[in-house]
Amino acid sequence: MIPLLFEKDSREFKHLGLGALPSWIEDTIEVVEERNGEFYLQGELPVGALHVDQLAYERIILAAPAPGMPAQPFRIQPFSKPPESDTIKIVAKHVSYQLTKHIAKPNNFATASAQEAMSWAFDSGHMVPQLDGKFTFESDITLLNLVQYKHMEPLNVRAALGGVKDSMTDLFGGELEWDRWTVRLLKSRGRDNGKIIRYAQNLDTLSFDIDDSDLVTGYYGWWRNSETGAFNDAIVYKSNVNDFAYARVQPVDLSGKVDFDEETQLTPTDAEMLSALQDYVDAQDSNHLRTCINVTAVPDDLQDVHLCDTVTAIHPGYDLQQKAKVVRTVFDPIKERYKEVTIGELQRTITDTIAGLLRGVK
Repeated sequence: MIPLLFEKDSREFKHLGLGALPSWIEDTIEVVEERNGEFYLQGELPVGALHVDQLAYERIILAAPAPGMPAQPFRIQPFSKPPESDTIKIVAKHVSYQLTKHIAKPNNFATASAQEAMSWAFDSGHMVPQLDGKFTFESDITLLNLVQYKHMEPLNVRAALGGVKDSMTDLFGGELEWDRWTVRLLKSRGRDNGKIIRYAQNLDTLSFDIDDSDLVTGYYGWWRNSETGAFNDAIVYKSNVNDFAYARVQPVDLSGKVDFDEETQLTPTDAEMLSALQDYVDAQDSNHLRTCINVTAVPDDLQDVHLCDTVTAIHPGYDLQQKAKVVRTVFDPIKERYKEVTIGELQRTITDTIAGLLRGVK
């Protein structure tokens, strides 16, 4: 679809708004979305093109984010035009970024439902300024056991949803979906349709990076009494230890974390050490080999893949056959096709690269 321009206070998009923006410089316009992360539009327009004179800070550009998906509103960020330039570069963030300017007050409560947690944490009474129904929050995640949701310092709402310790995604898992003024935390946003990306068949170019900086295949737990010097230790290996050429062991300080009767024994028993270390290991789910696969030539039969879908990438030359999620998409809303798809894991945590983009806006 051709992106449409709307006034900054628009919430319903049932007409053409201020008009269409059809004249983007070829291959510059793109909508970028990451799993539980960034969501923005960027592109360049020629000075004098249709409706360019209507572009203004905070006005909304409505554009499709992926094949067959509903158009989303992106709010224009500050921009300028140097006198020697014939183009204007636009960066527009998804309207959900408004939530970075709403503050969730400190909170502490137990819940077994992500829906209940979001309803309570983001209720107008716990917000500054109040949301007053501007956004709604939904989730299909219900846990068997209670989860303690707490943050002792004020947080912006988008951070409280995902990206920091004890955020909604940190406590409940799942995947965030930003749909206009509705925020959904879903068990799984995507699907596994058995899609295969195979080099030399439906794939011409593929690059991938493997990062083992967080790879751990064993844990060495230790305990020491600071007064007496008494010491005990234990080691637990993960089930994937034999998948690699050598073990990667991480030390874990269990001092003060192992329960035992100080009046009857100086050190925890071997069984207590092993149990405490095993509890720690069971809680770890991020220490593994990270693979990031970048597909820059996206063939026609992959245009129906969406963010958070699971696909299988096969490359015989790299001895690669891996099932992984789509974690980043770059979509051309005018040509209605992907420019780039990233599969696996992003090689960083959620960061605001939009700030870097804005520094480069001219």
